[in-house]
Amino acid sequence: MGNEWFPLRDGERQVYEVNTQTDHTDQPPVIERWTLTTRGPAQWNGQSLMRRHHSAGVSYWLQVDEAGVRRVATQADIDEAPSADPEPLWVIRTPLAVGTEWSGTTVPYLIMRRNEHPRELKYTHKAQMNWRIEATDDVVETPMGKHTPCLRVVGEAQITLYTDAVNGFTVVPLISREWYCRGMGLVRFEREERVPRGFLTGGLLTAERVR
Repeated sequence: MGNEWFPLRDGERQVYEVNTQTDHTDQPPVIERWTLTTRGPAQWNGQSLMRRHHSAGVSYWLQVDEAGVRRVATQADIDEAPSADPEPLWVIRTPLAVGTEWSGTTVPYLIMRRNEHPRELKYTHKAQMNWRIEATDDVVETPMGKHTPCLRVVGEAQITLYTDAVNGFTVVPLISREWYCRGMGLVRFEREERVPRGFLTGGLLTAERVR
């Protein structure tokens, strides 16, 4: 696969502007910036891996080969050593062609309980997300300009939640969309988790690379 579509160059910093909109509330969108810094290669468990450090305080250990890119471990800033994932989590798989599919575990990131604690469902709920490359020649515009060709990768999962007394249990879709552009890597991503008005709130997160 190489680094053409997912560059991992030691010392490179990628900055994203992130907009999170919460449904069924009067809250304004939350705007923040995330910085991802590539470090490596580093040796772990006999493997040569690259690390992507998130400004939120966690590093993702990545294995790159002809099969694609997969995350094999995570490490918080306070941890002395990385912790292996229960199973490798694919970021992107080859062949880089329309129709390539894979799956992995995900959790709700945006869905929150209104009046219960912990509010986050990510600690208690998991789902299987199915990914598919839907395009290899997309054009994407970000504050950095126009990018092409780009891979469009879409992930879909479902989770059943008790949303309110009227609807009872509802099947809620979790949808991720990612765009990887040649020479640039990930330039845009979206996460959509919509729920009916009731006991829960959901929303839409959009992130674009700004430098």
